[in-house]
Amino acid sequence: MNVQIPPRVPDLFSPTEYEVLKSMAFGFSCEEIRKLLNFHQDQYESVCKGLFEKLQASNHYTAVKTAYQKKYLDRKELSSNEVKSFSLEFAYKNVEKLKASQEDSKQLLWRFYDLLMEFHTQIENQY
Repeated sequence: MNVQIPPRVPDLFSPTEYEVLKSMAFGFSCEEIRKLLNFHQDQYESVCKGLFEKLQASNHYTAVKTAYQKKYLDRKELSSNEVKSFSLEFAYKNVEKLKASQEDSKQLLWRFYDLLMEFHTQIENQY
Protein backbone atom coordinates (compact mmCIF):
# COMPACT_ATOMS: atom_id res chain seq x y z
CA MET A 1 0.00 0.00 0.00
CA ASN A 2 1.45 3.35 -1.07
CA VAL A 3 0.49 6.13 1.34
CA GLN A 4 1.56 9.65 0.54
CA ILE A 5 2.05 12.11 3.35
CA PRO A 6 0.98 15.60 2.33
CA PRO A 7 3.72 18.23 2.47
CA ARG A 8 3.88 20.01 5.79
CA VAL A 9 2.94 23.66 5.91
CA PRO A 10 5.67 25.62 7.69
CA ASP A 11 4.40 26.78 11.11
CA LEU A 12 4.94 30.40 10.12
CA PHE A 13 2.09 30.30 7.58
CA SER A 14 -1.59 29.47 7.58
CA PRO A 15 -2.58 26.83 5.01
CA THR A 16 -4.14 29.59 2.87
CA GLU A 17 -1.01 31.73 3.01
CA TYR A 18 1.12 28.76 2.04
CA GLU A 19 -1.14 27.91 -0.90
CA VAL A 20 -0.87 31.51 -2.15
CA LEU A 21 2.90 31.48 -1.66
CA LYS A 22 3.24 28.25 -3.66
CA SER A 23 1.03 29.71 -6.39
CA MET A 24 3.28 32.76 -6.52
CA ALA A 25 6.30 30.45 -6.79
CA PHE A 26 4.63 28.71 -9.73
CA GLY A 27 4.54 32.09 -11.45
CA PHE A 28 0.82 32.69 -11.40
CA SER A 29 -0.33 36.30 -11.62
CA CYS A 30 -2.44 37.90 -8.88
CA GLU A 31 -5.55 37.54 -11.03
CA GLU A 32 -4.83 33.88 -11.79
CA ILE A 33 -4.29 33.09 -8.11
CA ARG A 34 -7.52 34.84 -7.15
CA LYS A 35 -9.44 32.88 -9.79
CA LEU A 36 -7.83 29.54 -8.95
CA LEU A 37 -8.44 29.94 -5.21
CA ASN A 38 -11.80 31.67 -5.69
CA PHE A 39 -10.77 34.74 -3.67
CA HIS A 40 -12.22 38.20 -3.75
CA GLN A 41 -9.75 41.07 -4.21
CA ASP A 42 -9.83 42.03 -0.53
CA GLN A 43 -9.27 38.41 0.61
CA TYR A 44 -6.27 38.08 -1.67
CA GLU A 45 -4.79 41.40 -0.55
CA SER A 46 -5.22 40.42 3.11
CA VAL A 47 -3.45 37.09 2.60
CA CYS A 48 -0.62 38.78 0.66
CA LYS A 49 -0.23 41.43 3.35
CA GLY A 50 0.22 38.70 5.98
CA LEU A 51 2.71 36.84 3.79
CA PHE A 52 4.72 39.96 3.03
CA GLU A 53 4.88 40.88 6.73
CA LYS A 54 6.00 37.40 7.75
CA LEU A 55 8.64 37.27 5.03
CA GLN A 56 9.63 40.94 5.36
CA ALA A 57 8.95 41.34 1.65
CA SER A 58 7.39 44.14 -0.35
CA ASN A 59 6.24 42.18 -3.40
CA HIS A 60 5.65 38.69 -4.80
CA TYR A 61 9.16 38.30 -6.17
CA THR A 62 10.91 39.04 -2.88
CA ALA A 63 8.38 36.92 -0.96
CA VAL A 64 9.11 33.87 -3.12
CA LYS A 65 12.86 34.54 -3.15
CA THR A 66 12.92 34.84 0.65
CA ALA A 67 10.77 31.71 1.04
CA TYR A 68 13.29 29.70 -0.99
CA GLN A 69 16.25 31.20 0.86
CA LYS A 70 14.73 30.39 4.26
CA LYS A 71 13.75 26.91 3.06
CA TYR A 72 10.00 27.50 3.48
CA LEU A 73 9.69 26.37 -0.15
CA ASP A 74 11.61 23.47 -1.61
CA ARG A 75 11.98 22.87 -5.36
CA LYS A 76 11.78 19.12 -4.81
CA GLU A 77 8.48 19.48 -2.96
CA LEU A 78 7.04 21.57 -5.75
CA SER A 79 8.41 19.58 -8.67
CA SER A 80 5.44 17.25 -9.14
CA ASN A 81 3.05 20.15 -8.73
CA GLU A 82 5.12 22.29 -11.10
CA VAL A 83 4.22 20.20 -14.10
CA LYS A 84 0.57 20.07 -13.04
CA SER A 85 0.55 23.81 -12.49
CA PHE A 86 2.22 24.47 -15.83
CA SER A 87 -0.30 22.18 -17.53
CA LEU A 88 -3.25 23.96 -15.94
CA GLU A 89 -1.84 27.36 -16.82
CA PHE A 90 -1.26 26.29 -20.43
CA ALA A 91 -4.79 24.88 -20.69
CA TYR A 92 -6.28 27.98 -19.06
CA LYS A 93 -4.55 30.26 -21.55
CA ASN A 94 -5.55 28.18 -24.58
CA VAL A 95 -9.06 26.94 -23.80
CA GLU A 96 -10.59 30.28 -24.74
CA LYS A 97 -8.95 30.09 -28.15
CA LEU A 98 -10.62 26.76 -28.78
CA LYS A 99 -13.99 27.88 -27.41
CA ALA A 100 -14.04 30.94 -29.65
CA SER A 101 -13.15 28.98 -32.75
CA GLN A 102 -15.68 28.81 -35.57
CA GLU A 103 -13.86 25.88 -37.18
CA ASP A 104 -15.45 22.53 -37.92
CA SER A 105 -14.55 19.53 -35.75
CA LYS A 106 -11.72 18.28 -37.99
CA GLN A 107 -10.02 21.68 -38.07
CA LEU A 108 -10.53 22.03 -34.33
CA LEU A 109 -8.95 18.62 -33.78
CA TRP A 110 -5.85 19.71 -35.75
CA ARG A 111 -5.70 22.98 -33.81
CA PHE A 112 -5.84 20.97 -30.59
CA TYR A 113 -3.07 18.69 -31.87
CA ASP A 114 -0.91 21.76 -32.59
CA LEU A 115 -1.53 23.00 -29.05
CA LEU A 116 -0.51 19.62 -27.64
CA MET A 117 2.70 19.69 -29.65
CA GLU A 118 3.42 23.24 -28.41
CA PHE A 119 2.73 22.08 -24.84
CA HIS A 120 5.07 19.10 -25.26
CA THR A 121 7.84 21.36 -26.58
CA GLN A 122 7.44 23.81 -23.70
CA ILE A 123 7.50 21.01 -21.12
CA GLU A 124 10.68 19.56 -22.63
CA ASN A 125 12.36 22.97 -22.66
CA GLN A 126 11.30 23.93 -19.15
CA TYR A 127 11.71 20.64 -17.27
